[in-house]
This record gives sequence, C-alpha cells and structure tokens, in this order.
Amino acid sequence: MEVVGNLKDANEKNRTEVLELWHRDIFDCVSELMGNPAFNGKQEYAPKREFREMRNGVPCNRQYSEMWTENWWWNVQSKLPEDATVAPIILTSDETQLSTFSGDKKAWPVYLSIGNIEKAVRRKPSSRAWVLLGYIPISGLDCYSEDRRSDAGCQLFHDCIKKMLQPLIDKGLTPTEMACSDGFIRSVYALLAAYIADYPEQCRIACCKRNSCPQCTVTPKKRGLLEPANSVYREPVDIINTLARQSQGYKPSKFKTLNMLPINPFWKDLPLCHIFESMTPDLLHQMHKGVFADHVSSWTKKSIVNGGEEIDARFRVMPPHPTLRHFKTGISKVTQWTGGEYRSMAKVFLGTLGGVADAKVIRAVRAAEDYMYYSHFESHCEESLEAMEATWKIFHAEKEVFVDLGVRKQFNISKVHNVLHYPQNIHSRGTLDGFNSETTERLHINLAKSGYRASNKRRFVSYLQWAMRGYIAKRSGEWNDRDDGDEDSKDKDGLDESEENVKTVKYTVARRPPLRASVTSIQNDYQADWFT
Repeated sequence: MEVVGNLKDANEKNRTEVLELWHRDIFDCVSELMGNPAFNGKQEYAPKREFREMRNGVPCNRQYSEMWTENWWWNVQSKLPEDATVAPIILTSDETQLSTFSGDKKAWPVYLSIGNIEKAVRRKPSSRAWVLLGYIPISGLDCYSEDRRSDAGCQLFHDCIKKMLQPLIDKGLTPTEMACSDGFIRSVYALLAAYIADYPEQCRIACCKRNSCPQCTVTPKKRGLLEPANSVYREPVDIINTLARQSQGYKPSKFKTLNMLPINPFWKDLPLCHIFESMTPDLLHQMHKGVFADHVSSWTKKSIVNGGEEIDARFRVMPPHPTLRHFKTGISKVTQWTGGEYRSMAKVFLGTLGGVADAKVIRAVRAAEDYMYYSHFESHCEESLEAMEATWKIFHAEKEVFVDLGVRKQFNISKVHNVLHYPQNIHSRGTLDGFNSETTERLHINLAKSGYRASNKRRFVSYLQWAMRGYIAKRSGEWNDRDDGDEDSKDKDGLDESEENVKTVKYTVARRPPLRASVTSIQNDYQADWFT
C-alpha cells in the first residue's frame, strides 16, 4: 500500500511511504471454521428462542446466552431466504508490543471467529476457534505533518480493514456453499456481526473523537448527569451522509455535535451491517480496569482518611482462603494488574470498607459491583436484565456522595457512560462473556508474540524470499531488534555468521531416488527455474 503524505521532499513532490498489509481471504477463514470437524456438535446454524418458564401455556421470561438466541440473528434471518445459513463474523483487533526491555517492535493483528461456535469453545485458546485474519501495518507516517498524522493513521486503519473485508462487499448478499462440521453443505451468508475492541479502537471504528460515545449520540456534557443519559444509537446511513457532506465542504452541524472525524469508513458498503450496534462491551478495560479500579475504588480511597493506607492494612490482615487471593502487601503497590487480579480485588473490596467508609459510599460501591457481576452472567433472562439496570440506577443515585465529600466535581467520564449500553448489547448480540477482550490478549501470545520471540527476527526475510517469488527484502537494520543479541554478528569480511553457517550444512540424499524426472519436469512441475 502506498501512502501519499502532505509533506514535500527535496524535489517538491509529496512524500510517499510503502506499507505491507498481510492478510488471508476472509471466506477461507470462515469456511475453515465452519467445516472444522472438531466443532461438530458445538455449532448452531439457525437462531433459537429460549424461555425460562411457562405462564398459562405461554412461554415467558426469555433467556439470552449464545449468539443464536439473540435479536440480531433473528432480524437478519428474516431478511434472507428460508434456506439461508448465517455465519456471524466476530472480529477483534488490538495493537500489541512485541519486543521487551528495548526496541519498539509492535504488531497489530486482526483475529476472526464466528458466532455459530459456542462461546465456551471460543474462549479456549486451545480450541483454535479464532484464526488470524491479518496484520495491520504500523507506521509513524512521517510523510504527514503532525497535525494531520492522527487522522491519516485512522484512515489507514479503515483502508486496511476494508481490504480484508473486501470479499464480503463484493459478494454482497450472494450465498457461498460451505461444508459444515456436521457433514452438510449449506448456503452460507457471511456477515459482520460483532467487533471486539477497546475504547480507543472503538472510537477509531466509529470515526469519532475520544471524548465521545462510539455507540450512541449522547453529547459529552450529558454523560455525567444524575440519571443515565439515554440516547439513541448512531445510524450508519446518517453518519455516512454526514461524512460525505463534510468531505464536499458543506460543514454539516452534526459533524461537530457528534465529534466526528473526516474518515472514509470501512463498514460503509458491508451488507446488513450496523457497526455501532456491532461494537461489543469490553469488560476488562471498561468495567474492571475502568469503572471499578480507576474510578470507584480510587474515589472510595479518597473519601476515607488515610484511605490508601487503611485499605492496604485491611487487605494485609485478611485471613487466607482457597477461593480468595491474599494481597500480602495491599493493593496500592501492585503495578501490573491482570484481569484475574482485578476480579480478586473486587471480590473482597466491599468487605474492607465496613466501619470506615460512609454508608452512602458503601451503597455506591455495592451497586457498581452488583452491576459488574451481573455483566459476567453466562446466561441472562428478562428479569435479571431488569435487575441489572436497576443496580446501575442505584449507582447513579448514590454516586453524588463523592461530590459531597469533595472527591469529585463531575462524572463526565466515557467509561462510566459506556457500560450503560450493556443490557442493549446482551439483547442484541448475546451475553458479554462471549466477547471479553481478555481473549484478544491471550491470542497475542499464540499468534503474534511467540512467533516473533522464537525467531531471530532475521530468518523471516529469507522465508519470504523463498515463499514469494520476486519479494524484495527490507534493509537488515529494519528487521533487527536490539534485544536479539546478534545485531553486530558479522565477521571480518562483513558476512553474516548465521548465513555462513547455513552454507556449510551437509545434506544426505538417498542412494536410489524415489522419483525419476527429467530436467524439463523439474523446471516445470516443481518451479525450479534455475535448475539448469
């Protein structure tokens, strides 16, 4: 991909930068997952409605769990032929650090799974229910001026995702025959159904600034009101029209009120795609790290005299128990938190406040934790969702105590507002345990970091030259990482020691060849063009 910047070079021409986008065919990925025999009995091919009880012979109290029990699949199925099979595509992308201690090597992988597979299977890395769709190129975009670099990076992200999803656009609503894990061949409609991302990535997908809600139209000043600010979802058609008018120089008022960015979105032409409903909640970063750890627990400590020391002392003297994590030094000295540690801290945090925190503070913390644990339910019903919404209203009613105690002045916080959409997401796409970004963090190890750290960051070039005819390698300095220890491993003649060792390897061949072939056959059948 060639990126043309707005800065000029010495010849007064716009600077350009060539980037490499690596990706697989998305239909190959979906077909691989649909037909994997390991998932036989663990896939569904049609939507279902499940109910908890019967009242006067009528099913009621609908249950929500897997993706095929939710409203989205039913709505899409009604727009397709009767024999159609939907393959709900679930995407997730996240930039991750590859090098450690030194160097700035990063990767930006995009992973894919399908909603036909049970969420319990998708959560297991060993099940191989997620496949690597591609790597988004990472660049400093030095060909752009500093004020344009951020928007250009966002547009590059959309261009790369659009390239990966182009087969879905080209195919439209034309079915593809795929062999499924149960042995049947079905007419499959592959549709983008869900996108798992953290908050900055969600704003990038929604083409909005980071002080906005990437799903609804709430204005930033209304996010911190006493009552939750309920606003309608952003409408894709309306957003696309607004972006088009902005690009034509009309400067529509919605572009400013919705804090939009001048981006050509990748989801514009995707069939039956409502991208703003597709963005699923991020329990790890929004709920555990965001609302609870960064905000509620921090406010609580500040509301107590010597709160940090007092809370740490109570964590230290907590008696050990097999189901609880014991923080021997308290919680303020933990620098690298994981999802498991956040959950372990929240388990007993409310108990540490007894006798030292204000009663209203305890009620606010309890409501926030109740909402967090409702979010983790593997199965919801109408009654539990109503109870879930009620706890969040209690939190909003009680959170004013932090203003009264001088801890906060306002609650205009993105993550505190974003969790309001959880019940809507459960109705639409399924319970949130099937979309947790902790899965993405684990996939980074298998599909990005392990391969990078197992290599010497140098042999990969040789592999590409062998696998791709005509591939031009980058300069050696662009591939080396300082922490691999062999950057200066060259002999007196300037030859790379590892390359010299490859040339001295001895090979053993069979005395009698298993296959006899002519020179012409070797050249044509085995692509050995330089054999002669």
